[in-house]
Amino acid sequence: MEATRTSESLDPFPDGWYLIGPSDDIRAGKLIEKTWMGEEIVVWRGADGAVCVADAFCPHLGAHLGPSTGGQLRDGNLVCPFHGFEYDATGRCVATPTAPPPRSARLKCYESTEAAGFVFAYHGRSADGAPWQLPDFSSTRYFRATRRLRFRGHPQTTSENSVDRAHLGHVHGYAKLEQTAPTEVDGPVLKSAYSFTRPMLSRGLGWVTISVDISIRVWGLGVSTVEIRSEGGLLARQWVLATPVDGELIDMWLAVDVKQLPPRWWFKGVVAWIGYRLAPWLFVNELVREVLKDAEIWAQQRYRARPVLAAPDRDIVRFRRYSEQFYAPESGPPVRSVGRG
Repeated sequence: MEATRTSESLDPFPDGWYLIGPSDDIRAGKLIEKTWMGEEIVVWRGADGAVCVADAFCPHLGAHLGPSTGGQLRDGNLVCPFHGFEYDATGRCVATPTAPPPRSARLKCYESTEAAGFVFAYHGRSADGAPWQLPDFSSTRYFRATRRLRFRGHPQTTSENSVDRAHLGHVHGYAKLEQTAPTEVDGPVLKSAYSFTRPMLSRGLGWVTISVDISIRVWGLGVSTVEIRSEGGLLARQWVLATPVDGELIDMWLAVDVKQLPPRWWFKGVVAWIGYRLAPWLFVNELVREVLKDAEIWAQQRYRARPVLAAPDRDIVRFRRYSEQFYAPESGPPVRSVGRG
């Protein structure tokens, strides 16, 4: 189906950094194919371990380079299944079976980076590469649990949740909600902070209420982190990584890093070893339950370019102005694809 253009819709592929996958999933010798930002791509590690994210079609005669059609790796290079053209991790053709490699034979590669155990790539309309970079985050992985959800949505509307105070109480049951720092924008980064109390959602833990302070950071529309600190001493980081697939669906990767559990006199030795390995899964399951509540709404939501807002919605206005930088000015009014037939 063709894309439709209206003033009440969003371009499905805004500029920015978007997740390719966890670093551990991109192993040496493994060739991955996937649909990412409406494009067919292949992903692999070169001989030096660097990740290559490239267009999945050979520049020679257009063969698909993924493993489903016979694409394979040889000494860290990608070999086309049709004529055997061989590409290194920079996208350059380095060999062919019958002749010197054509100088102009080069894969379209996306700028990529590895940070905190994830691989991200930049999607944008500029030919000059990424105009801004993600931070290094923390090099320490701590104890992590990760889940992936796929549903109908858009990364702007999912990221907008980070400043939508009204829905936090109405949908998620947050109580005593206070904004502890104003929402601020610094180029491609948006930040805010809140405190609240909420019950645990996992079965058997509904009687547990936690009080936390959170610090939110949003890098573009594809990368959000939430630093969590509880009264009892819990330190954790929550990741919300929304990546458009085909213009209709998004992959949302959710991860929780546990840095510190509340100290107790009995919490040591084997008990601590077990606790630090179970806690991330408990918390990421809580996060999944919360996101699924929103996903039911996002799946049927219609974007309003000029919404009717109430007084508590001032940060939504600020967020939408922040989001404008991730759309190409020459593209005209935001558009949204209705998917492919």
